[in-house]
Amino acid sequence: MTLYKINLIKKNYIYGLLIIFISIVVRLYNLNLDDLWFDELASLWIADPNISFNETIERNIEVNMGPHLIFTLVLKYFFLIFGYNPDMGRLIPVIFGTLSVASIMYLAKLIDKSKSWLLIGFLISINYYSISYSQELRSYSLVFFLSSLNLIFFIKVLEKNNFLYNLLFFTVTLTAVCNHIFIFLILFSETIFLLLFYRNEKFKFFTLFFNIVIIFLSYLIIMHDSLMAQLSMKDFWIDQIQLDFFINYFFSRFFGSEIMGFIYLIILFYLLINKRKLFMNYSNKLVLFIIILINSYFIPIVYGYTNMPILIDRYIIFVLIPIFILISILILKLDNKRIRNTILTILILSTLTNNYIEIFKRENTKPEFKKSILFMENSNSLNYMLADNSNLNNMFVENYIKLNSTRKLKIKLYNNLQNKSLKNIWVMCYLPITKSNCKKPSKLNDNFIKKKDIDFNLIKLVFYENLESS
Repeated sequence: MTLYKINLIKKNYIYGLLIIFISIVVRLYNLNLDDLWFDELASLWIADPNISFNETIERNIEVNMGPHLIFTLVLKYFFLIFGYNPDMGRLIPVIFGTLSVASIMYLAKLIDKSKSWLLIGFLISINYYSISYSQELRSYSLVFFLSSLNLIFFIKVLEKNNFLYNLLFFTVTLTAVCNHIFIFLILFSETIFLLLFYRNEKFKFFTLFFNIVIIFLSYLIIMHDSLMAQLSMKDFWIDQIQLDFFINYFFSRFFGSEIMGFIYLIILFYLLINKRKLFMNYSNKLVLFIIILINSYFIPIVYGYTNMPILIDRYIIFVLIPIFILISILILKLDNKRIRNTILTILILSTLTNNYIEIFKRENTKPEFKKSILFMENSNSLNYMLADNSNLNNMFVENYIKLNSTRKLKIKLYNNLQNKSLKNIWVMCYLPITKSNCKKPSKLNDNFIKKKDIDFNLIKLVFYENLESS
């Protein structure tokens, strides 16, 4: 190997490590600026390290209908080792989010030998959508990471069909589908890719096809209860997509604004049309990413219109992989240097500007539980109750408040005032689950009179005094 090549490899490693470093910094920056929101409260409650393994599984089915299982178990055992701390728990998605940047750069190098892996690494490292889910106590950063590993080992098997790569493909993919059923969209796309382009390479075809069948059967056995719970649902909280979806495809969510979504969507369409001849060659793995992109939208849309809506952006977070792969690789394959440099300039400058605003000018958008707790602890009453809601919803909130209440001055929760004589009490309303109102709880009788209320972001505290005790 020549000295020039050695220096080039060293330089590439330095660039790669710099990108990883940037991805870590921006994911740790303001990590706990926001308190936990409802779905994160659920994750925290399910992953309680003080309950048994079986209880955790039961809670996960009760709340999540089975998905997010792997993330929940990772989180549970993290809490067992490092303590039941919500703020510490957010390090888990940070780890998966950072690993995703490295794995997708490696995936790009497997597909294309140009420097596109540096471009894709840079774009993903500062993509605010990826960053935001790397800072959230939910499993979408793990979904993203496992999706990239699935694609890496799928391509590895296509290139070198041996036992190790098949075993890794099986293990990673089964783990991924057990964590989120939407990963089957990738698996289905890989099956189509095999049927279209690898039928003549019988050993590779049958090995991977058999692997996929075994993964599916294993999922049915392991996740039977979860699958039955999901199939038994008659209604779901997701709204039906509207016509404006078909000019956006969640790109405004993926890339931070309507303008950024438009820029990325137009660039992607232009590149696909401009380099369409590349996709005539079956050996071009980029075809696989187009199939994944199409199926990730088409199948949930069809299911939504024939059964019930299930399509929401975070469920298909893995479409960022084909989007970034196709854009990064195809830009560097443009023959016209002026057009290539113009697109690169627009893409990089607009992404840097938008994501600087999103990352470093970010405002609090989630419920301010900690400020509410601190306010009650510094008030003249340590008594509180939660607004009327389902027992399960209130358990999520109670658990979080308990973990955030200071050791020296713990506020005291009252679920039932029977045989209790209280002079006063705070009522906490988490507005997203109380339909934005803060009515007097049914547990408080007419003797309790509202004296004042305090507003925090998505939280309202109402102070009641008992006239009978005065």
